[in-house]
Amino acid sequence: MKRIAVAVAALLAATPLCAGSVAVVQHAAIATSSPQATRIGLSVLERGGNAIDAAVATALALGHIGGGGFLVYYDAATRSVWTLDFQEVAPLAATRDRFGKALPHDGAISAAVPGTVAGLAAMYERFGSMTWRDLVAPAALLARDQKNTDLAATLDRIADKGAGDFYDGEIASRIVEGARAGGGILSLRDLREYKPVWRAPMKVTEREFDIYTLPPPSAAGLMISEELTILSGFDLKSGSAATMHLMAEAARRAAIDRDRYVGDPTTQRTPYRELLSAERVKQWRASIDPLRATPTISLTNAPVAAASAHTTHFSIVDAHGNIAAVTTSLGDENGSGFVAPHCGFVLNNSMKDFATKEPSPNLVSPGNRMATSDAPMIILRRGEPYLVLGSSGGPAIPNILLQIFFNVAFFGTSLPDAVAAPRFDQQANPDDISYEYLKMPAAVVARLRAMGHGMREVESIGDVEALMIETRRITAVSDPRHGGAAGGY
Repeated sequence: MKRIAVAVAALLAATPLCAGSVAVVQHAAIATSSPQATRIGLSVLERGGNAIDAAVATALALGHIGGGGFLVYYDAATRSVWTLDFQEVAPLAATRDRFGKALPHDGAISAAVPGTVAGLAAMYERFGSMTWRDLVAPAALLARDQKNTDLAATLDRIADKGAGDFYDGEIASRIVEGARAGGGILSLRDLREYKPVWRAPMKVTEREFDIYTLPPPSAAGLMISEELTILSGFDLKSGSAATMHLMAEAARRAAIDRDRYVGDPTTQRTPYRELLSAERVKQWRASIDPLRATPTISLTNAPVAAASAHTTHFSIVDAHGNIAAVTTSLGDENGSGFVAPHCGFVLNNSMKDFATKEPSPNLVSPGNRMATSDAPMIILRRGEPYLVLGSSGGPAIPNILLQIFFNVAFFGTSLPDAVAAPRFDQQANPDDISYEYLKMPAAVVARLRAMGHGMREVESIGDVEALMIETRRITAVSDPRHGGAAGGY
């Protein structure tokens, strides 16, 4: 342990990585939303750790252990893709009768059962190569360096006793006792019975590209597949208002289907075959006026569920070609705002992401996972790893990543320029297009207004952490909008 402490102390004292940076390297690379987390993950890779080893150390350094998330993983030895769902779940005491019409947005009552620690342990047990203690120790030392002694002690217990202590040990008792005292409904049984789930990935093929992303409870696979299929019938050109219009209209229709059909897969069937049938996609495509915006109300009157706007993503490729795309979340930026006593971390507020009324498929129910738009993805080109993408941004995430994919794969844009390019988002509700007003050309905005689109100004959309893998070169990009960093060797 002393050897690890000395190594990490030196690591934290090293010259910080450049925020919002680009790294072009040969062997291994990482991009995260935090320069310190990037440095810790990169150190694991440099010491011979694989992508999962680095993912565990990075996720713990980011500090979101009171939330949940997802992994998309490419195993180079078998050329196979895996997905792990460690999304939070509703406590057993969570019923619609308890909450009525309004789900809580803050406080211990808004917390679902955290899944991050169990998810990291599950991916480590299947694919990790270094010792668990070596991977947890850097985050504990980082917490201590930042004077969060409670979090450091929690991580020390996880290092010594394993993830089980979080779910059926001293840490679990502290979480439950604290949450109950604060008005929450988490129980020891909720924690003890939590299990991450390995799922088959959602594969979307477009020309020579195979996009691997998440199945439900994430809407990512459905939305990306539907939008790509709708847009395949149009002639798209980079940066034009006409292309933005068509992409926004495809996104509007995919969002309508998301809100109608995506929920916890144990209780809600998502009818992919019917939704993506050639005839139905043809009908959606025909409903798009190439010159005018289509108000959502003319397409559906289905209720639209809100979704969290804050997540954290990181992308990693190791020297063996293994790839980890990981998205974690606390819900909102500060989660529930409730810090588990003597634990040092904030609990999530993901209960707000459920719905309480029919006909939503995302109804709050004991043990259910809430629907999400998280979309870590790995893209193969002609069967070889090519792009690794992920972002924050709540319901906008699939659209953010689709825009980057189009820019790189079809419009010839470099990855750094694609990540930096102006973004926009269209949901089913509101009807307006959200766009980055500081980046979007005024002429494009004016043209879209003339086509009938309401235009909603926002400062920024998403926080992308991306990799491009080419022969003898890896490009890692951390979004210049925020304070993350890219690194590699």
